[in-house]
Amino acid sequence: MNRIRHAADQTGDARFLEVLRWHRVVAGLPELDWGARGAYRIAITELGEGRAAELLADLRRLARNPRRYRNGADGKPRYRDGTINTQSHGEPEERN
Repeated sequence: MNRIRHAADQTGDARFLEVLRWHRVVAGLPELDWGARGAYRIAITELGEGRAAELLADLRRLARNPRRYRNGADGKPRYRDGTINTQSHGEPEERN
């Protein structure tokens, strides 16, 4: 937990929350009341050990190079407004 807290301090609150929420959505966990006492600790604990390790790696990667992370170079879809947004380039047209 301390390593995640340290990495989160380096990324900033908004980006930390974005990455944490993304991991929770991927894990199929429900949205939390982020204003509740201990919400961040609960959110990370519910992720489980494996997903928390991935969260830590993503936070460290984000801290090293925020611009690369924001451009989607990590392959993760962006999380916004309670959904995972993926860029869709449309369905390929059928050729006859």
